[in-house]
Amino acid sequence: MLPSAKVGTVRSRAMQPYSTVAFTGLLALLLLFVACAGVPVSYYDATTYTNLVDLKVDTTLLVESFDTRKVKENEAQIAAVSRNLKRAYEYERGKGDPNSDTVEQFEKIMKLFDEDVGAYRENGPGDLGKRYFQEAAVVLGQAFDIAIATENEKNKDKR
Repeated sequence: MLPSAKVGTVRSRAMQPYSTVAFTGLLALLLLFVACAGVPVSYYDATTYTNLVDLKVDTTLLVESFDTRKVKENEAQIAAVSRNLKRAYEYERGKGDPNSDTVEQFEKIMKLFDEDVGAYRENGPGDLGKRYFQEAAVVLGQAFDIAIATENEKNKDKR
């Protein structure tokens, strides 16, 4: 037998690359687990879901009414909906970084509502068209639908 054909030598050479690949793969897997351990998980929250559904109904009905009702008639409802939006927003912010997606969605919803209220106060009912605010309410409702769907997709395995 030739020295290079010895069983132990061939085996050592064949196992060495495999061991390096296996070790590298194991190290990568371990690093992945460690990295995932630091990723915050946002859990489904029934309060958030209820807030979103309730606020969707309140805000869209209110914005729809902007086409036909005078500003003075809606001021109390505008103040109430604004307060409820801010209350729900603060609740979401209080949950911290894992909930940043819902906080961003609330910010977008509040911005849409504020823009609708501003247009309403500036122009009054009917000045922007007979159905302007009805269409604005549809857009606002779609923003709520996205937030509601996001909440439904969150991890429900609260351990």
